[in-house]
Amino acid sequence: MTGVTGGGAAALAIMLATATGLVLGASQPAQAQDLCSRYTIVRGDTLSQVARIAGVEGGFQVLFNANTDILRSPNLVEIGQVITIPCADGSLPGAAVAAPAVAPPPPVTATRPLRVITASGYAPFTDKDLPGGGMFTQLVLRAFALGNPDQEVNFFFVNDWNAQLDNLLPSGAVDMAFPWFKPDCDRVEILSPPNAYRCTDFNHSDPFYDALVGYYTLAGSPYDGATDHADLLGARICRPDAWFTFDMEAEGLTEPQVTMVRVTQLECWRQLDAGDVDIVTYDALPAEDDARTLGMAERVVSLDALTATATLHVFVAKSNAEANAALPALNAGLEQLRLTGEWFSIVRAGIQAAIEN
Repeated sequence: MTGVTGGGAAALAIMLATATGLVLGASQPAQAQDLCSRYTIVRGDTLSQVARIAGVEGGFQVLFNANTDILRSPNLVEIGQVITIPCADGSLPGAAVAAPAVAPPPPVTATRPLRVITASGYAPFTDKDLPGGGMFTQLVLRAFALGNPDQEVNFFFVNDWNAQLDNLLPSGAVDMAFPWFKPDCDRVEILSPPNAYRCTDFNHSDPFYDALVGYYTLAGSPYDGATDHADLLGARICRPDAWFTFDMEAEGLTEPQVTMVRVTQLECWRQLDAGDVDIVTYDALPAEDDARTLGMAERVVSLDALTATATLHVFVAKSNAEANAALPALNAGLEQLRLTGEWFSIVRAGIQAAIEN
């Protein structure tokens, strides 16, 4: 738990030097932590420490992104886990395309171009002014190209996030929209209707990205030092009005146990600064960028123990037959991105650009 800018320029890379990390098991001898290698976790390790010692550009977030296949949480590493440390050029050691045991069926090509949309204002993931439309946009379009190069895609920005799920996808005006967070659809019964809707009315691609969801308060506040979501009961919590709340519902952070405030992202921070809310919480990349934009970063602490992950997907309406038929090819392209290491290279470049800007 330190100030958001505790890592200097790395602050935007989601608590690069502050991840607490919980290590399970018995102590083992320490190993060298070098770029372009595998490293076995020992007692006392955290991702931020490994990233710092190995000299990983982009730090904790980049190291986590390189190991989402084995790490369940950004704050939990276990003794004996073997993680991949990226190379200096951003590639992954030993990345290669694995030959499939069985040839996949030929991809289904829609009878018309697929209409695929996103929106601006979610840097570094999607924004019209970012290179390639943002790193998530690059991942999706590249996955289409790899999964089914014969599929024509018409891609464009529609800067009304709510309209994407409320109107455009259900009506068939568009076929696919991204990036959207997916709840745990195996527990749809615990979700409120606005969140359950993401499960009942839509199908989803495989996860393209594991985003970190952060919780923040002012240094010295009564909640500075919180280590469990239960520590926030009674707090005034600001989750921006365009953001999901299913993760908070799962932790019991709902009315009347807490006071929920739903305003814009920047207004959340202004209300925290004015003492009108106690906690700000949403996706850590834009959250920490917003805090820095408002000049609050030095006075804000991240509640690292509460940091969680939420997966970002491409959504399609269940009623859209052609879009659903195209999902397997998109997922196949995403798998190729991961097998070759291209996924990691795109993500690393996107995060690094965000840090530098």
